[in-house]
Amino acid sequence: MNRLAALLLATSLAACQQTPPAAPRDNLDSIARDYVELSLTIGEKEEGYIDAYYGPPELQATAKAEAPKLSLTELAKRTDALAARVAALKPEGVDARRGAFLAAQLTAARTRLRMIAGETLSFADEAKGLFGIAPELKPLASYDAVLARIETLVPGPGPLSTRVDAFQERFTIPTDKLKPVFDAAIAECKARTLKHIALPPGEKFDMAFVTGKS
Repeated sequence: MNRLAALLLATSLAACQQTPPAAPRDNLDSIARDYVELSLTIGEKEEGYIDAYYGPPELQATAKAEAPKLSLTELAKRTDALAARVAALKPEGVDARRGAFLAAQLTAARTRLRMIAGETLSFADEAKGLFGIAPELKPLASYDAVLARIETLVPGPGPLSTRVDAFQERFTIPTDKLKPVFDAAIAECKARTLKHIALPPGEKFDMAFVTGKS
């Protein structure tokens, strides 16, 4: 009995000392999938946040189901958590570029969530958060010479802004002429391209006009 007890104890101790299976290592593909789902969920909170989506329908379905349960604060926490996962990976090579892109997109998402929540940002902070740029803000007087030049290019009565709008309107293509104009432009682009680059047989792309979008 003593030998049996000792054997059972040794077996139990050996089982306890076994290394548990390692958790799956995080990766950019997993983070990117979670980013898409997060973006779709934010899109349920603000109309127009997502221009168009052509990915897996199950991600969109999940976002629609999750959105009513999540506050903007909770979405902000998810955004911060994804950003932390990207930073923890420290990717290299091509993945470094993917990681940098994802980090920038998450910064933009976090900034937009702040704005949706009602926070007012300065122009510089908004540009930095949404687009990753720090615009150089010049004194308005520095544009006087440019405005004077435009005055000579667009003469006539009335405010300069009205005259500029009228000038630009001359180049607006009527709706019924859009397709013929673009068909001609595309054909000419292709003809010029063929002088320099051999295109695959039957090369083409489909053009569609979008309305009701910003």
